[in-house]
Amino acid sequence: MIGNSPSIRRIKDLINQVVDTDLNVLICGESGVGKELVARTLHHLSYRREHPLVKVNCAALPSELLESELFGYERGAFTGAIQPKPGKFELADKGTILLDEIGDMPVALQAKLLQVLQDSEFVRVGGVRNVHVNTWVISVTNHNLDEDVSTGRFREDFYYRINIIKIVVPPLRVRKEDISYLLEHFIRKYKGMSKGGVIDIPSKLEKVFAEYHWPGNVRELENYVRRLIVLEDADLLEEEILKSKGQQMPEDRSVAEIWMPDESLIKSVIDNCRHEMQIQFPSLKEIRKKSLARIEKVVIEEAIRRTKGNRKQAAQLLQISYKALLYKIKDFGVEVPDRDSSDGSLELKLPKELELF
Repeated sequence: MIGNSPSIRRIKDLINQVVDTDLNVLICGESGVGKELVARTLHHLSYRREHPLVKVNCAALPSELLESELFGYERGAFTGAIQPKPGKFELADKGTILLDEIGDMPVALQAKLLQVLQDSEFVRVGGVRNVHVNTWVISVTNHNLDEDVSTGRFREDFYYRINIIKIVVPPLRVRKEDISYLLEHFIRKYKGMSKGGVIDIPSKLEKVFAEYHWPGNVRELENYVRRLIVLEDADLLEEEILKSKGQQMPEDRSVAEIWMPDESLIKSVIDNCRHEMQIQFPSLKEIRKKSLARIEKVVIEEAIRRTKGNRKQAAQLLQISYKALLYKIKDFGVEVPDRDSSDGSLELKLPKELELF
């Protein structure tokens, strides 16, 4: 489990206390917080780790199929049952059974499962013989089971049977100090997906992550890291997150307020645009794209000159990722000098004429 927040440390301590017992465990929390990870950690740290961990998704199957999935069936129990089949509880004998989404289990089946939890035995569907098992039961849910019990959607006696040890996994928005640890973990985990072998999350995006409310919790963060590694769309991702928060993306000042050599570049850009308009009138979007590309090339060349060819320092100066800079160098055909060829420069803003582009 990744994190060092007080809540995660408490969960780790509780896991260490529980793993040597057979007490039923209920793990609660929002979707994407890592409830299944807690369950698997419990199993792999327990004395049952050499035996199977069998997962059952209680929400994925209708009640009539879920019963046969849990307890198995005998030959001839129903149409198509041409031979007996052991259920998940039998397969998890001496190991652990993980009842995922237990809050969605039908009430009628809860009564049958209650007997298994009390006596550690059951009868297969269509059978007459009791089957005894030694299985550790870990249940997982994103429901508020206390509320479900009060409304009659969940059996009270079944709830208290599965809820001997309760672990509540907090949402990511209340343990944001763990985000940096999670980012490092996911970057290591998915670095093989990177084409260039360099993975860099811009500091401004990390700030957005720290302020985001994370409705999808850790799973959402993991998916964002995978997307960044493959698509390298940090700016677009930042814009999407800010829009979801009802905010506007801050103006990109990486080009608009850094060094420009002189007004000759501006005149060249304008002349080229006028020439293109005489041939075929372009869209404003095309003009903007081509103009900014020419300007970016000059600014990147100056950043590389200032850093004496150190591309990592140049990327920091430009406030873009190192990988993004490498692609721009390749796309624009920027030459990287071996050493600095000039000195000093002046901070200037783009003239108003260029703002048209």
